[in-house]
Amino acid sequence: MSKMKYITTRKLTDGTIKWVVSPPNYVKAAINAKYRCFDNQTDATEYSIFVSEAYTDHRRGVEGKKYIEEDTVAALVNAYKSTNSWTQLSANSKRTYDQLLRCMQNLRVGEARKPFQTMRVHNIDVSYAEALYQQLTKDVSQHRANHTCKVLRRVWTVGDRLGMVKANPFRNMGLKKTPARTVLWEQEQVQSFIDTADTMNLPSLGTMALMCYHLCQRPGDMRKMTWGKFRNEMFGFEQEKNKTWVDIPASPHLIKRLQEANISNSHDHIVYYERTGRPYDRRLYNKVFCRIREAANLPNVLQMRDLRRTGATEMAEAGCTEDELRSVTGHQSRDVLSIYVRPTKKLAAAGINKRFG
Repeated sequence: MSKMKYITTRKLTDGTIKWVVSPPNYVKAAINAKYRCFDNQTDATEYSIFVSEAYTDHRRGVEGKKYIEEDTVAALVNAYKSTNSWTQLSANSKRTYDQLLRCMQNLRVGEARKPFQTMRVHNIDVSYAEALYQQLTKDVSQHRANHTCKVLRRVWTVGDRLGMVKANPFRNMGLKKTPARTVLWEQEQVQSFIDTADTMNLPSLGTMALMCYHLCQRPGDMRKMTWGKFRNEMFGFEQEKNKTWVDIPASPHLIKRLQEANISNSHDHIVYYERTGRPYDRRLYNKVFCRIREAANLPNVLQMRDLRRTGATEMAEAGCTEDELRSVTGHQSRDVLSIYVRPTKKLAAAGINKRFG
């Protein structure tokens, strides 16, 4: 790739290379651009192009609104976002899809003279889709290539329904399956993280880690958890990703920590950044999590999301049934038994009692 505006590289102490996009202050002020750090050059380039074009539009007085030609990929994506297939997605899925689609906007596949978003839909054939997949695999990762092609497959499927495409080149691509993440925390590592968070005067993030671990839930749901969803020592809430409602009793250890936290907590959110008094957003929580993990001398491979898997694994090891597990994690899929048994509060309680009783 050719050098783009605002991009520099930075070498970390462990030898890792990061690509940094740092627009000048006048650009940041004009279009509310942000300093961003990326793990690969492709994403950094896409963001630098986005910032550069947005600032050019600002100077021209366009205010970010551009004419979109018919029959282009950009028009197809816009049409997709106007359908029920898009509106029914969770907020988290929309953010992920948006990120993947934005990264594709200015990508030139192979020797194509036009960026992806301005390509005519009828020119996106099977050969182009395969080249796109291989290029993303090489330049970014197998994981990114798989997820991008899955999103594009959905976009083209909707386009077929709308009569905007004649075939779906992203169907039946035989995507290479990426290994499932299997990282688990040790109990001592969880406690070390919590103790370090407390020592650093960041106790609510330690509480969030314990909630993810003991309730077997996703970090996004726990980060947004409010005291109003914790009643009679039980959490009741709808999971953001799949809209599943769960009722889960808290463990004795978690109840004690929550009671101690509630004594001095005047916030509606259980988890908040103590230095500002405001709830964490996705970026800040991850930044502070990494800071605590480093201070606790924990391996960099450990992530907050792995606590959900760790807790579920411990429940299975404690002898919990599949239905008890599903009642806690909120997963919908199971075998033939699913026709007859539904997740209940009683099953969730039985699972928690088996683990902590």
